[in-house]
Amino acid sequence: MTHALRARGLAAMLCGLVIAVFALASSGPAKAHSFNESYVYFDVTDNTLSGRIEVTLNELAKVLYGRADVEAPLTQAEAQENLPALGAYFAEHLRLSDGGQPLDVTFTDLTFFASDAGIFSQLMFDVQGIGQTPVTLQMSYDAIFSNIDPEHRGYALISTNTRNGMEVNESYISLIFAPGDGAQTLYLNDEKSSRVAMAFLEHGVWHIWLGFDHVLFLVTLLVSAVMFISAGRWEPAPSLRESLKRTVTIVTVFTIAHTITLSLATFGIITLPVVLVEAVIALSIAVVALGNLFPRFHAQSWKVVFIFGLFHGFGFANVLEPLGLDPARKALGLVAFNVGVELGQLAIVIVLFPVLFALRQLASYRLVALQAGSVALIAVAIFWFAERTLGAFAPASVALAGG
Repeated sequence: MTHALRARGLAAMLCGLVIAVFALASSGPAKAHSFNESYVYFDVTDNTLSGRIEVTLNELAKVLYGRADVEAPLTQAEAQENLPALGAYFAEHLRLSDGGQPLDVTFTDLTFFASDAGIFSQLMFDVQGIGQTPVTLQMSYDAIFSNIDPEHRGYALISTNTRNGMEVNESYISLIFAPGDGAQTLYLNDEKSSRVAMAFLEHGVWHIWLGFDHVLFLVTLLVSAVMFISAGRWEPAPSLRESLKRTVTIVTVFTIAHTITLSLATFGIITLPVVLVEAVIALSIAVVALGNLFPRFHAQSWKVVFIFGLFHGFGFANVLEPLGLDPARKALGLVAFNVGVELGQLAIVIVLFPVLFALRQLASYRLVALQAGSVALIAVAIFWFAERTLGAFAPASVALAGG
């Protein structure tokens, strides 16, 4: 009875935290730009190519001082004063070529605008040596992540294109740059559908592999999938068939749930605040781990998986949204991204399941994996929850202090 009360009390606390986060997050606007990212925009005409790099003043401070641990952003005056040095840095890390011939990039001006991710600078540039603008260019971009912060990401977008009527594009991203990517082909008109599909499929695979919260949620589910409940306690599953059945059920329910909300959010039918989604994803690990600690609350685990799978789908959509989807091929990008997520998820299951199934008979499996492991997962989940909601609770604290 004591265990039941404790579990219910913890579950009630987690639900209260979710409600609090929703109340705080729902009043905030959505972010068009994100932290630790830079954006290279191109303006295309028949015979000119120009553009801008948008990056926060925090990132410019890292560039200027050459360190990732710089916390104070540059002031706008400092950025203007150091435009020659900043322009030289980005010119070195933004390389364009046409038919094997390098093109010079000249930075001409610096402006600023405010966003939810901070003050962004816009470093304006012109591409020299363009006669008639080509259909494709070779582009490489490794600013910041190559020598300062490997977690930084760069994105290339066609902002305007007079040749095909594109005006003020802020969402459809053509290329994604991460460590080791090297040169890529930038299409200055329309991209091939096969290339779009492959790019989003690859991004889906890497997102699930590098999305540690999604991976830990899956691991937390798989740890108990090779066990069954007998007399209120965990026992090793008697057969491979039974364990596979449980695993397939869990993965299928999770897939159906996140596919539903990923589709709804991608097409703008239903969206949720990012803070709420990320907080619930963190808490989903804690709730499932709690079920591993107290088996009697694990009987309806598929319902828990489905509910939290819905939020994981919104989390996938939050990643997909800033990548941008060409409206004419939104369904293609969505399907390719989701297939990539499923392939990445399947690879994790294929690697983990045989190991967990082999270890389930050990006397220490319950103690280490289901008890100590679950406690550790709950601790990680609560830490992530606090980290992800700190920004949401801070304004409320300031308001209370000043009220």
